[in-house]
Amino acid sequence: MVTRKSQAETLKAKINKFDAELEKIKDQKTQLANKERELNKQLKTAKADYIVALMAESGKSIEDLELFAKTETVAENGGDGHVSDY
Repeated sequence: MVTRKSQAETLKAKINKFDAELEKIKDQKTQLANKERELNKQLKTAKADYIVALMAESGKSIEDLELFAKTETVAENGGDGHVSDY
């Protein structure tokens, strides 16, 4: 004689299966979030190193870069660099 699982036992098994799958997904989500933070950190470091390398190769100083940034800001905001021909 074969014993048949009751509907409640079948549903309980489904619940346990779904709980296990959900826990697995939560763990993966946490791991991915940690990996994303680490990659963003590495990307920022690489970009900073790249900027330093470009400055070293160009022979420009930090003061030159600051002057360039200020000049570009004035021009973009319609300062003296933006005079119409009227």
